[in-house]
Amino acid sequence: MPYIRRMGYLLVLVFAVALLTAMVWKPAPAPPFHGLASSDVPREVGGYVAPTDYEMTADVKALLQGADTVSRTYNRNQDNIDFVLLGGNSRENLHDPRSCLTGAGWALAGDHTETLPGTTVDIHACHAVGMPGTPGYDVLYLYVVDGKRISAVSQIRMQMLIAALVGKQNAPVYMLRFMEPLSSDPQTQAEVHTRLMAFASQMWTVMKPKLQSKA
Repeated sequence: MPYIRRMGYLLVLVFAVALLTAMVWKPAPAPPFHGLASSDVPREVGGYVAPTDYEMTADVKALLQGADTVSRTYNRNQDNIDFVLLGGNSRENLHDPRSCLTGAGWALAGDHTETLPGTTVDIHACHAVGMPGTPGYDVLYLYVVDGKRISAVSQIRMQMLIAALVGKQNAPVYMLRFMEPLSSDPQTQAEVHTRLMAFASQMWTVMKPKLQSKA
């Protein structure tokens, strides 16, 4: 009985110390996020060139809650690939492109994952379809959290929690999204998808060390 009483006193003491520490200790504020800039993203990839960036609309920026953005269109002959890089240190800085697309009125088809050619990296792929007057878009995207590639948006918070537990508060999070117009011809669609996958693979190869160095 005395042993149980002593253990009870000890637990109360530990709880009191923890409570006092939480009330008094003020951790240093997290350093401001300095992610990748536009100059970190190559303007020429696999023969595709993007001379300038474009600005996202105000409503899209509001949804991204202060995320750093790099948005541009790469051109090669008749091919046009829209590329977006988002960066921040909060889950709210990222979004699931599927939610954005469906919110804009698109329907999603063929949602799946593929492996980027020449790598072991899986990337999400889907078609955005169902809008009058256009066949839609071929869409690819992936996430990087604390330098690690994440295959599902549902895993982002868990990876950020793991980083925090090992002392890496406000771990950087990134999303890379690639999008190209679909063709109404199935054979041409397959060719476009092959080119899009090749472009995404080359961009990933260039950006991977930069994304990891910012972790």
